[in-house]
Amino acid sequence: MLIHDVQISIVRKCTDSSQHSCHGRFIKQRHFVALHMIRDIITGHAPIAFCMFMMLGCSQSSPDNNSIPETGHPADQSPFEQLYQFASQKNQACIVLCDSIIHGTSDPNTIAEAYFIKGLYYSNTEQLSMAAACFDSTIQKNYTYYDAYIEKGILLNQQGEYDKALEALQIALNLTKNNPDLYYWIGKSYEGLNKTKEAVKFYEWTLEVDPDYAAAQASLKRIKL
Repeated sequence: MLIHDVQISIVRKCTDSSQHSCHGRFIKQRHFVALHMIRDIITGHAPIAFCMFMMLGCSQSSPDNNSIPETGHPADQSPFEQLYQFASQKNQACIVLCDSIIHGTSDPNTIAEAYFIKGLYYSNTEQLSMAAACFDSTIQKNYTYYDAYIEKGILLNQQGEYDKALEALQIALNLTKNNPDLYYWIGKSYEGLNKTKEAVKFYEWTLEVDPDYAAAQASLKRIKL
């Protein structure tokens, strides 16, 4: 079968199935992952068998216990936006889809984002060591992915490892500015180290960027009592 024929078959199969299945969102995710592989099939980085698996999966019902739910969001919501939503909903389908992306493409930025979403899922389900490993994998694939440094810093802060948290957060600070979450967690880490002056500075910076940041307001009030 020619590459072009594989692509047409995947599109046609997914489109036909979506007209009859009650698992429309599941099918759209399968459709996305399958199409994402086409480029790598052409360059020899992904097996045709994988795309055929994705094509066949479009006609199957989703798993009973961890099915992808109907979200009520517009149909033009991007696949990655849906994956972020699944991570926040603690839906294990997020892991399956992210792993499909990780193992089916050679693009480092795409792999980095898939690892990051997995990290969010594990963080939300309190599997902290697995979350940290995923954030590290994100950074390995894309060292400028500042959100991964922030999430890693948050995990370390919550575990009381304030020095290590600051190391991760300072790297993020070199990559992005005017990020209220970043400023807040730097302040939180300084507060954990009993460096009140530095903590106050970053809490105030947080509120300069986002005056309604309730956690920073509460932290400043507590420190200044």
